[in-house]
Amino acid sequence: MNTPETAAPAAAPSPTDPQKAYPPRLVFYHPNGKGTGCAVQFDLRPAAGDREGCLFAAFANQKSVAEGPRTAGSRQAATFNWTEKITVKLNFSDVCQLLMVLSGKVPSACDGKGLFHDTGETVTIIHMARQTEPVAGIAFEVSKKRKNADGAPQRSRILFTEAESLGLSRLFSAILLPLAFGI
Repeated sequence: MNTPETAAPAAAPSPTDPQKAYPPRLVFYHPNGKGTGCAVQFDLRPAAGDREGCLFAAFANQKSVAEGPRTAGSRQAATFNWTEKITVKLNFSDVCQLLMVLSGKVPSACDGKGLFHDTGETVTIIHMARQTEPVAGIAFEVSKKRKNADGAPQRSRILFTEAESLGLSRLFSAILLPLAFGI
């Protein structure tokens, strides 16, 4: 007989059930007082069956600055425009190029040219480069333009601190196996 003390633990939610399980995500929020900050969210999709793995990076520009006094919990946090986010799909080779920068092997991805993605409708260029001035860190930026549209491309940029860059380099190294083989 199962009593509350001896009952088997409840089963964890199935990762295939979208109502009960959410895929893990890593998000960096970097707001600033000028409203020009950015957030980036990483989502790993391991390889499965005949589907190649990928890492999605979604960039959202800052929409509003933080407001109100810092006391008594009444401060309104900065917000980010996830509705008009720029999402890029990074494959194994792309992640390796970015890892070269994160690990300090090269100063910038693809000799400063960035990663070029042409989807037919849009052209996206993804840059990652180490910088020392005005603040040390790794700049990660994306520029996306519709081929048939006039005007400036949509852009987002975030600067990872040295500590965040170290963590990302370890993370990117660790995801290469599931990205390639789903293990």
